[in-house]
Amino acid sequence: MKVCFFSPAAYGYFNPDGDKWAGGAETQQVLIARHMVSRGIDVSFIVGDYGQADVEIHEGITVIKSFAPFKGNRKLRFLPDMHRIRRAMEIADADVYNQRSTSFYTGQLAWFASRMGKAFTFSIGSDYNCYRDCLGRLVWPIPYLYRYGVRKADAIIAQTEKQRTLLNANFDTDSVLIRNGIEIDEGSARADNKPASGRPEILWVGSFRRLKRPELLLELARRVPEADFTMLGGLKLEESYAAEVIREAETIDNLTFAGFIHPNDIDEYYCRAYIYVNTSSLEGFPNTYLHSWRNGLPVFTIEIDPDSIIADNNIGFKAGNFERLVTEVKSIVADPARREAMSSQALDYVRKYHDIREKGDQYIELFERLQKSSS
Repeated sequence: MKVCFFSPAAYGYFNPDGDKWAGGAETQQVLIARHMVSRGIDVSFIVGDYGQADVEIHEGITVIKSFAPFKGNRKLRFLPDMHRIRRAMEIADADVYNQRSTSFYTGQLAWFASRMGKAFTFSIGSDYNCYRDCLGRLVWPIPYLYRYGVRKADAIIAQTEKQRTLLNANFDTDSVLIRNGIEIDEGSARADNKPASGRPEILWVGSFRRLKRPELLLELARRVPEADFTMLGGLKLEESYAAEVIREAETIDNLTFAGFIHPNDIDEYYCRAYIYVNTSSLEGFPNTYLHSWRNGLPVFTIEIDPDSIIADNNIGFKAGNFERLVTEVKSIVADPARREAMSSQALDYVRKYHDIREKGDQYIELFERLQKSSS
């Protein structure tokens, strides 16, 4: 079986000098791809054009160049970019193609795969992917092409039961539940490198976008002076807003903005942190949660608790509003014993439910069924 993942922003995972970007969708596809390679499957990745060769080999994965993302006028480039996508798909010559998160690419890949007699699968990246209008987040004609892609997909993969319910209600379609996975260390998952200051360190990781609400982390740092705060993130999508947040962050004594950290190097920040904080208003299943739990970090969030797993497993706290978040962060900082109990449960939870080997095998089983049914 030959599998191809489509992810224009994933090139930096293979060549750290190629692009400074990391996202949840890209992380999951790369982790699944690496697992498939370990199982002897022929895997390719269609990525963007960052000036690299047309075809490269990284970690046993064939990496194929397509178009240059985030550049130029999308409407003017629509047809040339379509041609480059089709050419890359032909080079991959896969049995199954997979794309994650909404875009007009969803419709394009579904159309091309159908014409090539191949299977196309779509993985949900965020909850807004489960609405026909994408909650108004995408400009015309992307929602139309996205809906076409969902209708034509041979399989849709959801991250949570909530997403399965939303897809059924809004698209009248069934989906397969495969939860996000992460590499699990069977030994001690949490390193013993505490911050040099000896003070509790609270971590925030994300893209600097309005829906992530990084400004709330700044206010939290002001309201919890007994802890130190570290922000990691990239600036690509909303640069003026991001620059404003960073300027303000630099005025807060107990907050450090460390910038973009490559996925290969980010674990050291999770290892030394006390808790992880999420301030986003909209997510699917954050990969930052899995990184946190793998390193024994409780997750404290305002709204994002997929399928209530944080509350049900006591691996963090869902506050519901910002003022309650401030209260609960102060409380956990003052109660190391409670934090250590959550830490232990977080490690147990992630090992039991999110091992990438199990999740990768579920993808393999699904793709093998699709290959057989299309042959």
